[in-house]
Amino acid sequence: MKSADGKKRISKTAIVLSVVLVMLIICSLAVFVIYPAAHKYYVANREYPVYGGMTDELKDSELYEDMQSGKSFCFLGDSITAGSVTEDIPWYQPLTPYISGTISNFSKSGWVVNNLIDEADNIPDADIYVIAIGLNDILFPEDEICAQTALEFATNCKELGELLTTRSPGSKIYFILPWSFTVSDTGFIERGDRFRSALAQTCIAKGYRFINPDPVIQSVIADEGESKFMYNDFHPNAPDGIGLYCYAVLKDAHKRSH
Repeated sequence: MKSADGKKRISKTAIVLSVVLVMLIICSLAVFVIYPAAHKYYVANREYPVYGGMTDELKDSELYEDMQSGKSFCFLGDSITAGSVTEDIPWYQPLTPYISGTISNFSKSGWVVNNLIDEADNIPDADIYVIAIGLNDILFPEDEICAQTALEFATNCKELGELLTTRSPGSKIYFILPWSFTVSDTGFIERGDRFRSALAQTCIAKGYRFINPDPVIQSVIADEGESKFMYNDFHPNAPDGIGLYCYAVLKDAHKRSH
């Protein structure tokens, strides 16, 4: 009799342990497989609209005409182009529905202009290059690889442009002047203004297109608040921040086309 009761207790214990094991397996699958896959699908397929919507004004520019031309685009840059803090969603994601040609991305978190120069042989061929670089050059002057002065920054950008046109003859180059940042240090703000001005002058001299989104970004943030659009001092969030960045690019592109 005792033996039968013992067998029953062992049987019940085995059942309980089996149920617990199954539950642990299900929970592990949910935590490590199902949820990450579902979240990845959500991130990849959610909408990333341009701030305020794509208006006729924003479509009225040389850049937008190039986007609609069927020509291939290659976006170059740092963490903002790589989407390092926005789950691999780059700043230009809201523009992709309007680009009819192929799109490639050559970017990495922390990169400065010199990194792109060093990696020039690996940059994909393209009809149009959109280069958004320089934020790290401005913010981290203590790093040897960064440009120490505005003139050095502009000279490095000139070298990069020449390497790209040699690699892809006939290609068009757009430089996005270094992105906004919300640090309040006066020295960094003045350094950023000098770098943007130097690059703009180089683009004029070389025939590169340039776009300065900084005034538009700063204006909207001043009206609606930094927390709505920024992940931190240097990176936009998603979807609002990258939507604002695309709006600022298209807004300034329209201005320069007229």
